[in-house]
Amino acid sequence: MASMVPTLYWFDRWDERIGLLRVVGELVHTEELNGEDTLEFCSYEVPAKGDRLLWLDGETWREHVVVRTEEPLEGLCSVYAESSLCEMLDDFIEEAQLVSRTARQALTAVLAPTRWSIAYCASLGTAGALIYHQNALWALRRVAEVWGGEVTPVITVANGRVAARSIRLDEERGEWRGLRFTYGKNMAGCTRTVLEQDVYTALYGFGAGLPFTDEDGNYKAGYRRKLTFGDINGGLNYVADENAKLVWGRWNADRTARVHSFGQVTFSDVTEPERLIVLTRRALAEATQPKVSYEIDVAALDGDDAELGDTVAVIDTSRDPEWRLTARIVRRVRTFGETVVARVTVGTVQKADYEQVSALAADVATLQNDVVGIDGNLTSAASTERVTETVTEAIDDLDELADLDF
Repeated sequence: MASMVPTLYWFDRWDERIGLLRVVGELVHTEELNGEDTLEFCSYEVPAKGDRLLWLDGETWREHVVVRTEEPLEGLCSVYAESSLCEMLDDFIEEAQLVSRTARQALTAVLAPTRWSIAYCASLGTAGALIYHQNALWALRRVAEVWGGEVTPVITVANGRVAARSIRLDEERGEWRGLRFTYGKNMAGCTRTVLEQDVYTALYGFGAGLPFTDEDGNYKAGYRRKLTFGDINGGLNYVADENAKLVWGRWNADRTARVHSFGQVTFSDVTEPERLIVLTRRALAEATQPKVSYEIDVAALDGDDAELGDTVAVIDTSRDPEWRLTARIVRRVRTFGETVVARVTVGTVQKADYEQVSALAADVATLQNDVVGIDGNLTSAASTERVTETVTEAIDDLDELADLDF
């Protein structure tokens, strides 16, 4: 049987053609929404760190960069390569104040120090973020997170080499292909993971802190009230899902009615109630479903082939009442050998480290606002310096981005 392993075209770090890098045995390609995109394989040849591997995946060109090799004195060389997006780790952004910017404007700003351009950018509304002393890859992930998009690298090939590198920022990758998955108690080869996050049927939404000022516009000491959207939502500072309440709510004190399970979400950079309520509704759509994932072979899906980002209907018959969920393919691992074996994760994945850093940065911004509101004598500059000192050790405890796999 002919091998299904793709041909790897081998280039050095200067994009000069070396030849073909022959894979011995299997090649594993792992990809995740807005995250990991890696190759792992063995070879008789030993590529250098920074060498580039170009390969055709169906009708799509992909480019990976060799970041690690294991070279025993005798035997095969093990190669680990990441998406060429990883080169943005070497591009630095001193500061980009993205205030009320469209996604395209934000994407243009973070790609400015790189050699990547924009292939397509969806209309994702306006938002804001501060990029300060970060590499361009972190900034790209931050834009995708804040504006609510999903990143796809686009590699254009001409005359046997990479002619252009660009970014697609879609609202969502993938599509609905009619895929369905039914989980049963005795199904082999399937792993279900229920994460620890709670399920909420109603969410309070809070935005940026609103300062107290006197008649001259000077800050006054006191509690700093956060932006809410009650004025445009019938006086309610929360949004709710009545259908979800019937499934995931709880009884009231005398068991006569079902009541909501309340949570809250804060968007510290949002200053308009209209945008705040939209973001809170979006967050509620995720919060009303249990954070569960199913790792399965693609053969277990009823329907067409599965692509990263595709939507899947999930019926979990092991629960009473059974769970009926709409989930997406968030991770795909393909092993290329004599055949192609694909295994996918349907549902939810844990946050990557860069997302934890982003969340910490947002918390710092919120804390800065609160500090100014608590003590009217503190200036914004003073509070920024004090809070930065407070959280520096926490940030340092996280993994360095240069050591992460993207």
